[in-house]
Amino acid sequence: MLPLFSSPLPTETLFLSKEVAMAFLGASSGQVNYDPQILMRKAHAATSSVGSATVIIAMLEKNGTLKIANVGDCGLRVLRKGQVIFSTPPQEHYFDCPYQLSSEIIGQTYLDAMVCTIELMEGDTIVMGSDGLFDNVFDHEIVSTTSRFKDAVEAAKALADLARDNSMDVSFDSPYSIEARSRGFDVPLWKKILGRKLTGGKPDDITVIVGQVISSLNDKKTEEALLKQKDLS
Repeated sequence: MLPLFSSPLPTETLFLSKEVAMAFLGASSGQVNYDPQILMRKAHAATSSVGSATVIIAMLEKNGTLKIANVGDCGLRVLRKGQVIFSTPPQEHYFDCPYQLSSEIIGQTYLDAMVCTIELMEGDTIVMGSDGLFDNVFDHEIVSTTSRFKDAVEAAKALADLARDNSMDVSFDSPYSIEARSRGFDVPLWKKILGRKLTGGKPDDITVIVGQVISSLNDKKTEEALLKQKDLS
Protein backbone atom coordinates (compact mmCIF):
# COMPACT_ATOMS: atom_id res chain seq x y z
CA MET A 1 0.00 0.00 0.00
CA LEU A 2 1.29 3.45 -0.89
CA PRO A 3 -1.07 6.01 0.70
CA LEU A 4 -0.66 9.58 -0.48
CA PHE A 5 -1.28 12.70 1.55
CA SER A 6 -0.66 16.11 0.11
CA SER A 7 -1.30 19.78 0.60
CA PRO A 8 -2.89 21.66 -2.33
CA LEU A 9 -0.35 21.65 -5.15
CA PRO A 10 0.23 24.02 -8.04
CA THR A 11 -0.55 22.56 -11.45
CA GLU A 12 3.07 22.35 -12.53
CA THR A 13 3.91 19.91 -9.73
CA LEU A 14 1.12 17.55 -10.75
CA PHE A 15 1.30 17.50 -14.53
CA LEU A 16 3.01 14.11 -14.62
CA SER A 17 0.71 12.29 -12.21
CA LYS A 18 -1.82 10.96 -14.72
CA GLU A 19 0.86 10.07 -17.23
CA VAL A 20 2.88 8.20 -14.59
CA ALA A 21 -0.24 6.25 -13.64
CA MET A 22 -0.94 5.32 -17.25
CA ALA A 23 2.67 4.35 -17.84
CA PHE A 24 2.56 2.24 -14.69
CA LEU A 25 -0.21 0.16 -16.24
CA GLY A 26 2.28 -0.70 -18.94
CA ALA A 27 4.77 -1.68 -16.26
CA SER A 28 2.38 -4.24 -14.84
CA SER A 29 2.14 -5.86 -18.26
CA GLY A 30 5.92 -5.98 -18.65
CA GLN A 31 6.20 -3.23 -21.26
CA VAL A 32 8.84 -1.32 -19.27
CA ASN A 33 10.58 -4.35 -17.76
CA TYR A 34 10.29 -2.91 -14.25
CA ASP A 35 12.61 -0.05 -15.15
CA PRO A 36 11.59 3.21 -13.41
CA GLN A 37 13.72 5.25 -15.81
CA ILE A 38 11.79 3.92 -18.81
CA LEU A 39 8.55 4.51 -16.93
CA MET A 40 9.65 8.12 -16.42
CA ARG A 41 10.47 8.50 -20.12
CA LYS A 42 7.05 7.19 -21.16
CA ALA A 43 5.23 9.44 -18.72
CA HIS A 44 7.20 12.52 -19.79
CA ALA A 45 6.65 11.77 -23.47
CA ALA A 46 2.90 11.44 -22.89
CA THR A 47 2.67 14.81 -21.12
CA SER A 48 1.25 17.79 -22.99
CA SER A 49 0.78 20.18 -20.05
CA VAL A 50 2.98 23.25 -19.84
CA GLY A 51 5.22 23.42 -16.80
CA SER A 52 7.89 21.51 -14.96
CA ALA A 53 8.11 19.09 -12.07
CA THR A 54 10.53 17.12 -9.98
CA VAL A 55 9.86 13.40 -10.22
CA ILE A 56 10.67 10.29 -8.22
CA ILE A 57 9.55 6.77 -9.15
CA ALA A 58 10.16 3.62 -7.12
CA MET A 59 9.25 0.10 -8.19
CA LEU A 60 9.42 -2.90 -5.86
CA GLU A 61 10.12 -6.20 -7.57
CA LYS A 62 8.88 -9.53 -6.24
CA ASN A 63 12.41 -10.49 -5.19
CA GLY A 64 12.56 -7.52 -2.81
CA THR A 65 14.65 -5.19 -4.98
CA LEU A 66 13.50 -1.57 -4.91
CA LYS A 67 14.44 0.32 -8.08
CA ILE A 68 14.44 4.11 -7.91
CA ALA A 69 14.72 6.87 -10.51
CA ASN A 70 14.83 10.45 -9.27
CA VAL A 71 15.03 13.83 -11.00
CA GLY A 72 15.29 16.77 -8.62
CA ASP A 73 14.79 17.15 -4.90
CA CYS A 74 12.02 14.71 -4.15
CA GLY A 75 13.35 12.11 -1.77
CA LEU A 76 13.07 8.57 -0.50
CA ARG A 77 14.05 7.03 2.82
CA VAL A 78 14.13 3.37 3.78
CA LEU A 79 13.61 2.74 7.49
CA ARG A 80 14.66 -0.49 9.16
CA LYS A 81 14.52 -1.26 12.88
CA GLY A 82 14.25 2.39 13.85
CA GLN A 83 17.01 3.69 11.59
CA VAL A 84 17.30 5.30 8.17
CA ILE A 85 19.39 2.81 6.21
CA PHE A 86 19.05 4.46 2.80
CA SER A 87 18.33 7.94 1.47
CA THR A 88 18.41 9.60 -1.93
CA PRO A 89 20.41 12.83 -2.30
CA PRO A 90 18.82 15.80 -4.11
CA GLN A 91 19.84 16.82 -7.62
CA GLU A 92 20.35 20.59 -7.88
CA HIS A 93 21.87 23.07 -10.30
CA TYR A 94 22.52 25.22 -7.24
CA PHE A 95 20.87 25.76 -3.87
CA ASP A 96 17.06 25.65 -4.08
CA CYS A 97 17.13 25.10 -7.85
CA PRO A 98 16.47 21.40 -8.46
CA TYR A 99 16.61 19.39 -11.65
CA GLN A 100 13.16 19.14 -13.25
CA LEU A 101 11.41 17.50 -16.14
CA SER A 102 9.88 20.22 -18.25
CA SER A 103 7.60 20.82 -21.20
CA GLU A 104 10.49 22.85 -22.65
CA ILE A 105 13.54 21.25 -24.24
CA ILE A 106 15.84 23.21 -21.92
CA GLY A 107 14.85 21.01 -18.98
CA GLN A 108 16.27 17.70 -17.88
CA THR A 109 15.20 14.32 -19.27
CA TYR A 110 14.90 10.79 -17.93
CA LEU A 111 18.57 10.35 -18.85
CA ASP A 112 19.46 12.80 -16.08
CA ALA A 113 17.69 10.70 -13.46
CA MET A 114 19.70 9.36 -10.56
CA VAL A 115 19.08 5.62 -10.65
CA CYS A 116 19.74 3.31 -7.69
CA THR A 117 18.59 0.04 -6.17
CA ILE A 118 18.32 -1.35 -2.66
CA GLU A 119 17.39 -4.77 -1.31
CA LEU A 120 14.43 -4.57 1.06
CA MET A 121 13.32 -6.85 3.87
CA GLU A 122 9.93 -7.61 5.33
CA GLY A 123 9.10 -4.95 7.89
CA ASP A 124 10.96 -2.14 6.13
CA THR A 125 9.16 1.17 5.74
CA ILE A 126 9.51 3.30 2.61
CA VAL A 127 8.91 7.04 2.92
CA MET A 128 8.76 9.11 -0.26
CA GLY A 129 7.99 12.78 -0.50
CA SER A 130 8.43 16.12 -2.16
CA ASP A 131 10.99 18.59 -0.86
CA GLY A 132 8.22 20.07 1.26
CA LEU A 133 8.60 17.04 3.51
CA PHE A 134 12.38 16.80 3.72
CA ASP A 135 12.95 20.57 3.95
CA ASN A 136 10.78 20.68 7.06
CA VAL A 137 11.19 17.31 8.78
CA PHE A 138 14.45 15.79 9.97
CA ASP A 139 15.17 12.12 9.37
CA HIS A 140 15.01 11.36 13.09
CA GLU A 141 11.53 12.93 13.15
CA ILE A 142 10.49 10.73 10.24
CA VAL A 143 11.67 7.67 12.17
CA SER A 144 9.97 8.66 15.43
CA THR A 145 6.72 9.65 13.70
CA THR A 146 6.34 6.52 11.59
CA SER A 147 7.22 4.31 14.57
CA ARG A 148 4.07 5.50 16.35
CA PHE A 149 1.79 4.01 13.70
CA LYS A 150 1.22 0.49 12.46
CA ASP A 151 -0.95 1.82 9.66
CA ALA A 152 0.84 3.42 6.69
CA VAL A 153 -2.10 5.73 6.01
CA GLU A 154 -1.93 7.24 9.48
CA ALA A 155 1.86 7.53 9.30
CA ALA A 156 1.68 9.39 5.99
CA LYS A 157 -0.94 11.79 7.33
CA ALA A 158 1.08 12.45 10.49
CA LEU A 159 4.21 13.23 8.49
CA ALA A 160 2.30 15.58 6.18
CA ASP A 161 0.79 17.38 9.17
CA LEU A 162 4.19 17.68 10.87
CA ALA A 163 5.79 19.06 7.72
CA ARG A 164 3.00 21.60 7.32
CA ASP A 165 3.25 22.76 10.93
CA ASN A 166 7.06 23.06 10.78
CA SER A 167 6.91 24.93 7.48
CA MET A 168 4.86 27.68 9.13
CA ASP A 169 7.08 28.00 12.21
CA VAL A 170 9.46 30.95 11.73
CA SER A 171 11.52 29.98 14.79
CA PHE A 172 12.00 26.33 13.81
CA ASP A 173 15.60 25.53 12.86
CA SER A 174 14.57 23.38 9.93
CA PRO A 175 16.65 21.18 7.61
CA TYR A 176 16.09 23.88 4.98
CA SER A 177 17.39 26.75 7.14
CA ILE A 178 20.41 24.71 8.27
CA GLU A 179 21.26 23.90 4.65
CA ALA A 180 20.75 27.54 3.63
CA ARG A 181 23.20 28.74 6.27
CA SER A 182 25.75 26.14 5.18
CA ARG A 183 25.47 27.54 1.64
CA GLY A 184 26.15 31.09 2.79
CA PHE A 185 22.60 32.39 3.18
CA ASP A 186 21.93 34.03 6.54
CA VAL A 187 20.55 37.10 8.29
CA PRO A 188 22.30 40.49 7.92
CA LEU A 189 25.48 41.08 9.94
CA TRP A 190 23.79 43.34 12.49
CA LYS A 191 21.36 40.54 13.35
CA LYS A 192 24.27 38.12 13.73
CA ILE A 193 25.85 40.53 16.21
CA LEU A 194 22.64 40.30 18.21
CA GLY A 195 22.96 36.52 18.19
CA ARG A 196 20.31 35.85 15.58
CA LYS A 197 20.47 33.43 12.68
CA LEU A 198 18.39 32.38 9.73
CA THR A 199 15.64 30.04 10.93
CA GLY A 200 12.21 28.93 9.87
CA GLY A 201 10.55 26.24 7.84
CA LYS A 202 9.92 26.42 4.13
CA PRO A 203 6.28 26.77 3.03
CA ASP A 204 5.97 24.54 -0.01
CA ASP A 205 3.92 21.78 -1.56
CA ILE A 206 3.97 18.76 0.74
CA THR A 207 3.45 15.28 -0.64
CA VAL A 208 4.05 12.14 1.43
CA ILE A 209 3.88 8.47 0.48
CA VAL A 210 4.45 5.72 3.03
CA GLY A 211 4.77 2.06 2.10
CA GLN A 212 5.26 -0.95 4.33
CA VAL A 213 7.05 -4.02 2.99
CA ILE A 214 5.17 -7.26 3.58
CA SER A 215 5.96 -10.81 2.52
CA SER A 216 4.41 -12.41 -0.54
CA LEU A 217 2.56 -14.76 1.83
CA ASN A 218 0.90 -11.81 3.58
CA ASP A 219 0.21 -10.24 0.20
CA LYS A 220 -1.56 -13.41 -0.93
CA LYS A 221 -3.65 -13.48 2.26
CA THR A 222 -4.66 -9.86 1.62
CA GLU A 223 -5.62 -10.70 -1.95
CA GLU A 224 -7.68 -13.68 -0.81
CA ALA A 225 -9.45 -11.53 1.80
CA LEU A 226 -10.31 -8.93 -0.83
CA LEU A 227 -11.67 -11.62 -3.15
CA LYS A 228 -13.76 -13.01 -0.29
CA GLN A 229 -15.18 -9.54 0.41
CA LYS A 230 -16.03 -9.20 -3.27
CA ASP A 231 -17.87 -12.54 -3.22
CA LEU A 232 -19.89 -11.43 -0.20
CA SER A 233 -20.91 -8.11 -1.75
